[in-house]
Amino acid sequence: MLLKPLIISTLLCSTAFAQSASDDQSVVTYEKDYFIKYDPVTLFDMLQRVPGVQAILDANRRQGGGSGGTNQGGQQERGFGAGGDQILINNKRLSGKANNIGDTLARISASTVERVEIIRGASSDLDVQSQGLVINVIMAGGAATSSTFWKVGGRYSENYALSPDVQVSHNSSKGNIDYIIGAQVRQGQHIEHRTDQSYTPDDVFFADAQRRADNLFKTLKFNGNLTYSAQNGDEFRLNGQFEPGKFTKREPRFTRDLNQPKVLQNWAEDQKSQKWEIGGDYTKAIGGLGTWKTLFIANRDRIDKQEHFDNTPAAGIVPIFRNDQYRVKQEKILRTSFTGNLSTSQIIEVGVEAAINNYDQTFTQETYQTGAFALNTNDDVSVKENRYEIFANHTYNISSKAVLQSSLVGEFSKISSLTVPLSGANIERSKKFNFLKPRVDFRYDLTANDQIRASVEKKISQLDFQNFVAKYDVGLDRIKLGNTGIVPEKSWNYSLAYEHRLPNDAGAAQIEVFYRDIKDQIDLVDFTEFFDAGGAAIPRADLDFTSVSGNIPKARSYGLKASGSLRLGFIGLPEAVFSIDYKYEKSDVIDQFSGINRSFKWTPEQEIKLNFRHDITKWNMSYGAKGTIKGYANSHEIDQVDESYNGDLYEVFAEFKIFGDLKLIFLFEHLTPLRYDLQTDFYKDHIRYKELDHYENRQWNYVREYTVYLQGTF
Repeated sequence: MLLKPLIISTLLCSTAFAQSASDDQSVVTYEKDYFIKYDPVTLFDMLQRVPGVQAILDANRRQGGGSGGTNQGGQQERGFGAGGDQILINNKRLSGKANNIGDTLARISASTVERVEIIRGASSDLDVQSQGLVINVIMAGGAATSSTFWKVGGRYSENYALSPDVQVSHNSSKGNIDYIIGAQVRQGQHIEHRTDQSYTPDDVFFADAQRRADNLFKTLKFNGNLTYSAQNGDEFRLNGQFEPGKFTKREPRFTRDLNQPKVLQNWAEDQKSQKWEIGGDYTKAIGGLGTWKTLFIANRDRIDKQEHFDNTPAAGIVPIFRNDQYRVKQEKILRTSFTGNLSTSQIIEVGVEAAINNYDQTFTQETYQTGAFALNTNDDVSVKENRYEIFANHTYNISSKAVLQSSLVGEFSKISSLTVPLSGANIERSKKFNFLKPRVDFRYDLTANDQIRASVEKKISQLDFQNFVAKYDVGLDRIKLGNTGIVPEKSWNYSLAYEHRLPNDAGAAQIEVFYRDIKDQIDLVDFTEFFDAGGAAIPRADLDFTSVSGNIPKARSYGLKASGSLRLGFIGLPEAVFSIDYKYEKSDVIDQFSGINRSFKWTPEQEIKLNFRHDITKWNMSYGAKGTIKGYANSHEIDQVDESYNGDLYEVFAEFKIFGDLKLIFLFEHLTPLRYDLQTDFYKDHIRYKELDHYENRQWNYVREYTVYLQGTF
């Protein structure tokens, strides 16, 4: 009973930090003075020192941080939208997808930052709608500055080669112009060791197999950001990126039946890619009426990939088959809107958004027969989507404690596809879609430290056109056919959250409950034709069992998210922060092959993320650790069921300030090392007949990885 008041009183007596609440109780501000003792080099260094922000940085890095919105149910939100980014610069999102805000953080010099704002819940001043936390970075203006950031180092995969990484960026501010230009040369290596053991339904071992995959990629990235701020308050921002790359995979394999010699094989991939993107936005104040904003993006992503599968006996290489894939993906988005005040307490934004998406892919497979390759699969697909939105966003500042945001979006789109099969006539499809997407966000500040947030939103997913085309699944060793008849996934999303912040920047805790009601969920479905044109059942031996990506009529998920961060001043470590994020999600959908209720594909019921960071400023060093713990997940196919355990992922780091702005960084990943276990039940032709053929225990092991960097500025 005495522990809680003792901890709270200790926290209240801890060292005060340069953190304050603004007139708006939902905004917590970290002034530049807050970061002085950490002597940060980049904006990324600054944000790592703000309690509760590390989880957003990690999520932004994993998802690519683009302006395309968040992922729901495995499908990406459409276009720019009103939501998405949780990291803004001067209240605005970065108008980029490939050139995303996550990459930009490490290129912005800490000396150019005026303050960092943590905005909780709905706010009328932001360029996005968000029900959770938003990081808003306010840049310093007026003074001429110039600095160059550099980083050199690499990652060593245990028992393999060192992969170098060199990065340099220059940012400058003079008069009305601010710009950042950068370049990065990077080589990455990812090593996987896989072992399979096969058993009969009676648990008798009869075969084993091994794979040793060496994945190597090389990229060259050029990017830049430019901002022009006119004297009259207008602002124009432009950003761009160009990224060519190469990827190779070499995976020697062997299979061995009981008491039989090994069969040696090799899987190989060679891929060349090229991405470019250009984006920008223009903001103009129109007298005393309001503000006009326009955002645009144009990008192109090209991949040219060859795959080979060969037998490799002692006598020499014998080809089995080869695949060739050429894919070009393009996107153009234009969004323009006007924001004005309806009254002193109400703001409205109205506008339109247009997007044109193109996806073109050719996939062929040739099998090796009687000394020559013969074409047996050809999938040539072109897809085009024209999408238009009309939207209105309304913000009502009910009081100093309560804010209500609402929006209504009308979406109109048309998707056309042309498929050129190996034989027969071309297949053309065209579909039109009309959607209304309402959203309501409510925020109420119970006190300066306590807040309640509620949200209701209808979401429409962005179709992944890779589901429209054929591809080779290396894990299953089979071709997965495409389906141009997929429709977007729709979901109603409900959430209610409560947040409490401790005084004196000592930490925060939040709990959120959520519910998602989904229609047309995108997953694998059964396309087997069990009856002929006359309605007669086709004999099992004559069936062509087929599964492709499609739509499941209904699905749902619900659960809770809990997160907290705590500064450890009560045990004498005021510069140490520990944070934890916990997610419980119960999902339910009817499997299209077996008819049973199951969870979503590869979605664990529970997940825990741990993060610890301790800055010892008097010694000019920092150290910390991260950990991820996931529960079991499963996947269902037409003839198999997988149950997996992803293993626990842990990493530690240490940073040392040598002198001046020179910093040495060590990172140790896959400390356990990471292990991924999978049990797969294989059924005879189709799971519906419940005839188990055999099962396999598969195990992936990822080697330990060590990274070292030296970075500085001049």
